[in-house]
Amino acid sequence: MNDGRRLGVGGLVFFGALATRLVGVAATSLTALNPYAKADADRFAVSAAETAATLAAGQIPVIPTDPNRIVTLWGFFLSPLWLLPGPNRLYGRVFVALLGAFAVYGLYRLTSALHSRKAGIVPTLPLICYPSFVFIHSTILRESFVLAGLVWATVLLSGAVSVPAWIPNDIGPAWFPSGTVRLVAGTAVLGVISIVRWENLPLYALAIGTGVAVGYRDVLTRVRIAVAAGVSTLVGLTVARPMVRSALDFLVVKRRRRSRGRTVYLPGFLPDTIPKAVAFAPVGAIYFLFTPFPWMVEQAADVVVFVQAIGNVVAAGFAILGVPVLWRRSKRTTTALIAAFVVGTVLYGLVNANVGANVRQRQMFLWVLFLFAGVGVAERVDLTERFERLS
Repeated sequence: MNDGRRLGVGGLVFFGALATRLVGVAATSLTALNPYAKADADRFAVSAAETAATLAAGQIPVIPTDPNRIVTLWGFFLSPLWLLPGPNRLYGRVFVALLGAFAVYGLYRLTSALHSRKAGIVPTLPLICYPSFVFIHSTILRESFVLAGLVWATVLLSGAVSVPAWIPNDIGPAWFPSGTVRLVAGTAVLGVISIVRWENLPLYALAIGTGVAVGYRDVLTRVRIAVAAGVSTLVGLTVARPMVRSALDFLVVKRRRRSRGRTVYLPGFLPDTIPKAVAFAPVGAIYFLFTPFPWMVEQAADVVVFVQAIGNVVAAGFAILGVPVLWRRSKRTTTALIAAFVVGTVLYGLVNANVGANVRQRQMFLWVLFLFAGVGVAERVDLTERFERLS
């Protein structure tokens, strides 16, 4: 397949994702169908307008140092759009839609590089078509910003694809090669998205650390591994208990805040002890990824989310088939993605107790599931004829 056809498929993916999101923008702007266009979105708009007014008055806005000031921080990112004349909130929705389409295109590029272009199309389909993705990426929420950052940071850090054209292959002297550019750029992207989602920083560190350990596993001798394990055990015995206690307190506070609303589930559970948290971890992860369950469907809108949840279950089945295939091709990237996915879904499963919050926040992890599922589908289903027609 020539470069023109490669660009053509990628272009179809990008513009297909953008088209559905622009339809969502229109529906959000002209109707009250989108449940995500109010509440947090309203607060972000007010914050962006306030920051823009400060800038327009020639003053420097105060950037909060408290990472919990999410409304103010994301409003700061959006504020330049409120300096423009015209429908500022519409500009914000289109900007977020563009970020969402960029994330979908990045997933296509990543999966294509790790496996094949045929596999690359599959994981983009739910991101293009799922109503939850479309509606959330049609508002001024921060989800598409974080998703785009996660996908493209993985593209850069994995080295699965070449450095993007806008980043020079060689910057400065020979000791600063393009691989270093990817490392710096990928880490910088994670740092930027962490401004509005700081609680994910340990997951990013875990993913990068796991990938590095697997990538350099041949360099590490058994003696070094034993020494590192011994030191880690001593440190763990010294500091682990208070750290775990502090982490559990944080999870309990978060879960209490999210144990409200029409779609709340298991409101009485609190992960306030280690045994309770460990025992509930797989249950919480399943609720986080696959709710609502049939008995939780109460309204017409719930049916739409339920259908998506069934799609997530199907994707999980194919992902199990795709993991060993991708492991043989790229052990470092596969291990890093699995580590962040498993730990992340467990932690969010412990924190969340509301289907609405799940639908928004699991977007940070579903793309990993869909990536592995795309590989599994490509291995089990003959997509050649369909792909050639598309190309």
